[in-house]
Amino acid sequence: MIKIFCSLFFLVTFSYGQFSLTIDRIGGAKKAGEVNSIRVVLLHNGTAVNTIERKLPFDVPFPASYINGTTGIFVLSYPFDGFVEVYSSTGNKIWEQNFFKEMGPNYERTITVALGKNSISFLTSDVHLPNALVHKYTIDGAKQWETVLPFSMGYEIALSPDEQTIIAGSYFVLEDEVRQSSSMIDAQGIIMGNIDLLFRKAVFSDDDSFVALTTGNEIVLVSNESKKEIRRIRKQTSGIITDAIWNDNELIVQESNVITPNDGSFYYSNPVFISYSKELKELSRKTMDDVTFKSSSLRKVGTVIELNYEGKSSRIFDK
Repeated sequence: MIKIFCSLFFLVTFSYGQFSLTIDRIGGAKKAGEVNSIRVVLLHNGTAVNTIERKLPFDVPFPASYINGTTGIFVLSYPFDGFVEVYSSTGNKIWEQNFFKEMGPNYERTITVALGKNSISFLTSDVHLPNALVHKYTIDGAKQWETVLPFSMGYEIALSPDEQTIIAGSYFVLEDEVRQSSSMIDAQGIIMGNIDLLFRKAVFSDDDSFVALTTGNEIVLVSNESKKEIRRIRKQTSGIITDAIWNDNELIVQESNVITPNDGSFYYSNPVFISYSKELKELSRKTMDDVTFKSSSLRKVGTVIELNYEGKSSRIFDK
């Protein structure tokens, strides 16, 4: 069960392209009658377009947020209550959906989102249901299909740039046995293959012929045509895999050390950037020393791969 026990304030910015979200999460509620609050500001080229504010009961987690930086469409998802809200590029709500309407609140469920230009896919699961599901909708809220995944609990979901392939993770735990799958689903909702992996991130090559699936410890290369695993390798350092991005025919993987102070928090340091061929053969390696961050992201700008962290940008690879 997830609860908020201490006073906290978070400022989070999600930025991908022209549109972005700035999110203020203000907490501290500890008992019935007390509330936390969230303020979501939609920005276009850095200028505020609209603001959405919500009050949440003390025991309800903050919603997750997803935005398409090109179209400005964004989604707020509330797994505890089981519903999602979809907003336009002007910040106005255009539709909502409750996936667990008859079941009531539940902490042991998931709603993760893959948001494209033309479609939205939701991965949902509840501990009381036999299988996780993928639901595909048009941007304006028309349901297209629903697909049953192999296992009961959902994990992550990803969408290819052309929106023809969806990858969705599901798993099942029974005592010491863990069954897991990353299902490759076509545009009609048919599962074309299953990879023995629970991915954290999926990155499609520039020509959409390959997809690299990463966990904290492994990289798996999958053919987008055959939907089958081609090769699998493990991390190369003592850190964990924190990001990946394609740079033409090369896959750039970031591995970072995890620092855990005595206060129970954590952060990352001294990232290593490893360039791989499409066969996952190491081509080159670069390091950044004396760098720490809570979060970071790799971004491609022209021929340059940049690391963005703590409001800073550093050039990593340049062709």
